[in-house]
Amino acid sequence: METTRFTLGGAVWINLVNTINKRQIDVLDDPERLMAWLMANELLRESDQKELENKETFRQITDVLRSLRNICFAVLEDFQQAGLSPSSVQQLSSLTDPLKVKLTLRAFEGRLELVNEGLHTDDHITYQVLASIVYTLQTVSRDRIRACEHEDCILHFIDISKSGKRRWCSMETCGNRHKAAEFYARKKQKE
Repeated sequence: METTRFTLGGAVWINLVNTINKRQIDVLDDPERLMAWLMANELLRESDQKELENKETFRQITDVLRSLRNICFAVLEDFQQAGLSPSSVQQLSSLTDPLKVKLTLRAFEGRLELVNEGLHTDDHITYQVLASIVYTLQTVSRDRIRACEHEDCILHFIDISKSGKRRWCSMETCGNRHKAAEFYARKKQKE
């Protein structure tokens, strides 16, 4: 169940925004949940998992993720306004300067593909989050990036429904809670 919550945003960068909620419970504060989040979002390679056993490396990655999350929040706010602001572009651009990425060629299911990977764990995670933002900007209409409509939820998601009318981060949680509340309100009104 929690793994689903970790990925319901539909893009890594939105999933990163969703790591903190209204009750100020931060996935990044809990090493076990953070590892589960990183795994669910496919941000770790085997070598990264071994690297993160070092507490100092783990702390550095947590700091990188907090910084990235702040930038992702700014990008999300821009999306909800009018589009990407020059300030957000500058913040994103500043992340690319120190980034160390290598390009490799890999055979996959009878085809060749070019794969970009960060040299170190922090580079790899930063690259994946940046690539997710850029891909979303290139392929998703701004009006398809939404906040859940449930009053007690602050999660965001990409609406990939055919009709473009998705309202809830998850029908199983927020959608059902809303429908149950409406049902009980109607029932109470009849009494």
